[in-house]
Amino acid sequence: MLSTEHVEWPDEFTREEMLEQQSRLLIQECHMLQKDLSRYRQNQAKLIDMHNEVTLERDKLRIALKETEARLSDCLRENASMGNRIGGLENSRQQLEDLHEALRIEAMKKQRSTLGRS
Repeated sequence: MLSTEHVEWPDEFTREEMLEQQSRLLIQECHMLQKDLSRYRQNQAKLIDMHNEVTLERDKLRIALKETEARLSDCLRENASMGNRIGGLENSRQQLEDLHEALRIEAMKKQRSTLGRS
């Protein structure tokens, strides 16, 4: 017959041993979490540094863009001015050519009339 009394086996742990084991596991888990937390904090610090660097670069690029836009505006204004000047010179050239042609025709008419009288 089997006895109903509790027999302690060698592989059974006492309550204190189980609590000690659980405590060791919790301590180990806390150490792992602390390492993870430290790593995450370092990563966060790196990200903050990267963000600051990118922000500075963005600000420099904005300044450079404004300067470039100002130069472009000046160039476009100068280009329009030169275009107007070129257009004016072309009109003057055309007027001179027309005047030259009119004078040539007038000279030819005078020459013919002079030849016709002689």
